[in-house]
Amino acid sequence: MPYHAKTIVVGCGNLLFKDDGFGPIVVNLLEKYFENQTEDDFDPMVISYIENDFSKDVLKEVEDIVCDVDLSGEVKFIDAGNGATHFIFSLPDEYWEKVIVVDVVDYDAEPGSVRTFSPFEMPRDKYENVHTYAVEEPLHELSEKCEVVIVGCKPGE
Repeated sequence: MPYHAKTIVVGCGNLLFKDDGFGPIVVNLLEKYFENQTEDDFDPMVISYIENDFSKDVLKEVEDIVCDVDLSGEVKFIDAGNGATHFIFSLPDEYWEKVIVVDVVDYDAEPGSVRTFSPFEMPRDKYENVHTYAVEEPLHELSEKCEVVIVGCKPGE
């Protein structure tokens, strides 16, 4: 069953693989932020992850990038783990207007740098999930149906 909302925010990655956990952590934080929940509502794994200074710096960059994004109205936040390409992007809903993908992206920058990409700006052969399945093609196909923005963080490890 597809996720039904006008805006879908998808965090991709695996918390067990160091920086690859960026997407799920950020999506959890964004969901709490936009739903005005307190820190008591955070997942304990999220709390432990954001206690180091590097993460706070990166999250500040993400906040600066998304502060202008309109996340009012019908928004669905999804912690997709490693399943985004297999489960979410393959089941688009015609109701979707915008998909925001939050993940690590290996691009020419200092580790911890954050920027946005369109699916067509993605560095070739640099955006793969942990199973080395390139996700460029599903993102290109998805962008034919709705707006797609990738919020990418350069991983350090």
